[in-house]
Amino acid sequence: MPSRTDQKWDFISVVVSDTTRIHTQLLADAIRSDANLQVVASAPHSKELLEAVERIPVDVAIISYVLDGVPNRGPEVLRDIRRLRPQVKGIMLLDSSHPQQVVECFRAGAKGIFSKQDKLENLCKCIRCVHEGQVWASSNELEHVFEALNNSPRVSATDNQGVDLLSAREREVVQYLAAGMTNREIAKALRLSPHTVKNYLFRIFDKLGVSTRTELLFLTMNGSRSMGSPGGIDSLANTIQAAESGNLSAQLQLAEHFSQPVPLDGKHQDPVSAYMWYLLAAKTAAPLLEQLEEGKKNLAQSMSVEQIAEGETRAAQWLKNSKKKPGFAETGKVPTKALVANP
Repeated sequence: MPSRTDQKWDFISVVVSDTTRIHTQLLADAIRSDANLQVVASAPHSKELLEAVERIPVDVAIISYVLDGVPNRGPEVLRDIRRLRPQVKGIMLLDSSHPQQVVECFRAGAKGIFSKQDKLENLCKCIRCVHEGQVWASSNELEHVFEALNNSPRVSATDNQGVDLLSAREREVVQYLAAGMTNREIAKALRLSPHTVKNYLFRIFDKLGVSTRTELLFLTMNGSRSMGSPGGIDSLANTIQAAESGNLSAQLQLAEHFSQPVPLDGKHQDPVSAYMWYLLAAKTAAPLLEQLEEGKKNLAQSMSVEQIAEGETRAAQWLKNSKKKPGFAETGKVPTKALVANP
């Protein structure tokens, strides 16, 4: 079958995938009202969607953030589509413009964010805008993206003379690591094999004199600090200072750091210190947990049994999906991106 670039077309080909078959069909019907847009496939499940993209030339893919009954499945599918067809432009359908969801969609390669509360006739405008190479998003959604860029960790690894110790590719690996991605996710993002990513990390460890991912981030997420001090002593000192000031994230990072096994004998490098920081972190978290329980209890009093059940179901789905990502749901640890090196 010829590709879209091999011949001229007088319409924009679109695939649609919403949470249910009915919603998908309603979206498809709304898009078909525009003579310049042609829905070439409508699939409420990711497998059907990917199969359609493989066999049919597609310009724009419209995908729900919640797909296959799983929150944030949509961005994952968009990444898969862009690996299959890099030229396809993605539009994500969101129930609400939650900052984390908006940023996640754009990181997945979306060119447009369309709210399900918006008028359906505006969806056709969104499709044409994205197809022309523009970005479709509200001012609030763009603000979320700019805020994320401003707060994203800067990766730096230089010697005392300011010379970069890492190659451009190695810095990319560390940057993705700082964003909380697993080796497999980094490999997909960089189009490498997981084995190659693992080798990159070994070389980075060797160059910087560290032995764990946590120590690596202590060093590189500091922005302007050079790597002149062996073992990242300055960065570790900053984390200790933050932990002693009551920073929960720093306390947990220290507990993890001192729990790391020593490469030679496999024993914990300082189990007493690790245990101490776990105890202090529990003490720090206690008031927050009490506040959470009180807030949950008060809110539940004004909710119906059905609403409470729906909330519990959503939470269970989120936790199930989060196991695919690094963080406390998978490892029992605080996500690496929560590291506080400079309080």
